[in-house]
Parts: sequence; C-alpha cells; structure tokens
Amino acid sequence: MRLLAVFLASSCVQGSLGYTPAAPGSEVAHRTAPDRRSFLTSACALSTSVAVLNRPALAADTATTQQRSSLEARSTDNIATFPEYGMDGSDIFYPPWFLGSWKAVSTTKQVFAPCGTDLFTGGKAAYDSVIETEVQKGDALEYRARFIEQLADGETSYVAADREYNAREIAKAAMGGYSMVDVPVATPNQFSCTLGGTEQKSFVNVDITTLKRKAEVIDERKFACSELVRQIVSQPGSRSNPNAPLAPLSAKDIETISIYEKVSDGRIECSQRTATYLVPSQSDPIAFKKWQMSQGRAVDVRYYDVAYIKQ
Repeated sequence: MRLLAVFLASSCVQGSLGYTPAAPGSEVAHRTAPDRRSFLTSACALSTSVAVLNRPALAADTATTQQRSSLEARSTDNIATFPEYGMDGSDIFYPPWFLGSWKAVSTTKQVFAPCGTDLFTGGKAAYDSVIETEVQKGDALEYRARFIEQLADGETSYVAADREYNAREIAKAAMGGYSMVDVPVATPNQFSCTLGGTEQKSFVNVDITTLKRKAEVIDERKFACSELVRQIVSQPGSRSNPNAPLAPLSAKDIETISIYEKVSDGRIECSQRTATYLVPSQSDPIAFKKWQMSQGRAVDVRYYDVAYIKQ
C-alpha cells in the first residue's frame, strides 16, 4: 500500500521501516503508473499515514525516551492482529516543524502475507509483482505534500495535513495526470473521491472513514501515530443515487502506523507500516469466505521508508 496515504490507500499513499532514505538530489527510481488496485491501497496510505502532536485537550499519550512507544512496538512485534486502541483525538496534530511544502519519497522495504498469498491483496500474482518491482528493484513513489495551519476551536491553531492537496498529488504520482476527478469530502474522519481513467466505465468511487486513531509524542524530535480506516470502492452512481442497484463493492480495513523523526530543519524521516484486514461481505460469498479464512488477521502487511525534504 503506497503511502497516501499513499494517501489514504494510503498507497493509498504507500502508503516502510528502518532505512536510510536517498539523500536530496540523489537519483531514485520512479514508479510507473500501477494498476488501480495498487493505487487505492496506497491512497489509503496517504490519508492514514499521519504523525501527530496533539494539544493537551486531546490527551495524546506521551512515551518515555527510555523505552519504545506502544506504536513503535506494535509496528514491528505485532503485524497481524487487529488494533485494540480507540478513537483518540479529532484529527492528527503535527509538530510545528511540519508546516510548509515537502517533496516525499516513499520506498517499499518489506512485504508480508501473514495468511498466505491467496488472501493477499490481488492474490499471489500481485504479491510476486510487489516483491519484484517495489522491494527487489527498489522503485520509489515521489510526490509533493503540504501541511497547513487549521483552527481547532475558532481561536487555537494547529498544523494539519492538507488532505485534498496531498491526495491529488499522490494520485497524480501513482496514476498520472488528472486521475482524481472529484473530491466531495475531505475531513479528518471522512474522505471521498472519484478516480478516473480514460473511459467512463473505469471510474470508481473511493470512500474512506476513520475508525480508530492513536498518537504518542515520543520526544521533541520524534512522534508516532496510527489510524485505522475503512476503505470502500464502488462504481459511480451508488453514491449519488441511493435508490439505484448497488454495484459490486470492495471493502477493507487498513491500519497505518507512522514513526516520524526530525533529522534537520529541512528533512523528516518516517518508518511506516500498513496492515490490511478483510471485511465480511453480505453480497459476495467469495469475499465472505476469505474473511472467514483470515480469522481477523491482517492479510497484507507492508513496510515503507519515507523521506520528506523541505521545498
């Protein structure tokens, strides 16, 4: 799932751990436009790849420097079980040094299929393709990201991700051109967009809802956060006309854990892990069977290294 989250999925935005990112100005392999399934996964990464510095009123957990935070431990020690934390905070509140525009370079470091490749997103062929193109060849996804000031209560300001801008930039990098046709909703807990291709029939609606959120301030230069979102993909028409017959849906839950560290005033490095969980379907017997087989475990786990370079 490329960080976008990948946007939201993440591959969104892509949607990476324990790495030394390429230095500014160095050459990185640029990913060619992936198929829509890959992008949707990364899109989820964009909206979900977030780091935070919560205001006291939002009561973010503060981790001691003597031990790993719970999210750091979960990202490496617990890759398959569903998250148990709740909805902490109304948004992701970034440290002040995130403010501004950045060039982001995301590289896939590891990919796992805890329930076997048959249940991996796209099956064994997709698993093999990700290993070859993203892990072995080291293809990177490069895009622009922006963080802006927002008002929390009409008076207090905080730094937040510019969700719509970031989603469009990730879509542009992953799918090319004007691939994101419409963004009717872009809020901390709900993101909806329409992704387009060269033909009307290739358009899809993507609706992402935040289900869980957790943030841990580790120290002045490092913090961690995690979000679990539900991503639903449908054919155009089901959103605008609720009385029309529903098109087949794809639904999944995606957790993105991001560990950010300020290296310098112009550089931030992030270790990120995404985990995809299947959702039971009442209309698709095959999807329901796969959900039963997964037994609540993650079916698709990916680690990324992401470098943010100030522009």
